[in-house]
Amino acid sequence: MIVYHGSNIKIENIDLKKCRPHRDFGRGFYVTKFRKHAEKMAKIIGRKYKNEGIITEFEYSENAFTQSICKIRHFNNYN
Repeated sequence: MIVYHGSNIKIENIDLKKCRPHRDFGRGFYVTKFRKHAEKMAKIIGRKYKNEGIITEFEYSENAFTQSICKIRHFNNYN
């Protein structure tokens, strides 16, 4: 599945040490399966850093994270 991340820079490698703490679900790297959501976030963050914002696409496979130290939260519905 393709997932998207909206930011002010292109993300080459995910580094949780660079992620801000105190987010909705704590320090983490947030992605969405909805490109429009990532576009909106990129626009907001881009304005803050005086650029257009960037959408980075990732191929997500849940199987790749089964043995990971990461905690994955899925939301099946938009609420």
